[in-house]
Amino acid sequence: MIRKFAKRAAAVAVAVPLALAATAVPASANDAGADSADGYVWACWRTSANATLNGGCVTFYQYGEVLLAEDFQADGWGTRGQIQKWLPDSNGVYRWVNHSSDCFDDTSTGNTSAGRTSCQYSIAEGVKVRVHVWASRSGTYAFHNYSPSISA
Repeated sequence: MIRKFAKRAAAVAVAVPLALAATAVPASANDAGADSADGYVWACWRTSANATLNGGCVTFYQYGEVLLAEDFQADGWGTRGQIQKWLPDSNGVYRWVNHSSDCFDDTSTGNTSAGRTSCQYSIAEGVKVRVHVWASRSGTYAFHNYSPSISA
């Protein structure tokens, strides 16, 4: 009896982590995140709060100031991302300000980084930044989202 229990316990100990790893997890409502220990933040866009798949994501790496944009679906929407900096205006009021041009990727674009588009920027060290991601199609922009902030 103990031997059967031990075999079953060992099987469950192996099967449960494998099942959890293979389970599809729906995208969160915010679908953005940060790993400040590794120096990056990301944000993804979806067509609705109920959508279980991301249309595309953009990741900012603070070391090298690189944006990686990746469009996941051939649905006519492209993925755009832009760095925004937290800076004071002329009255000393802080607000998010766009930095340089956006980074674009879609499923039909020739990519620079393993299926993604890589864009490099230059930002002063220590400036607080975030990623603004959105979808674009034929001059229409939709599905905006923002990452948490991180220091450049």
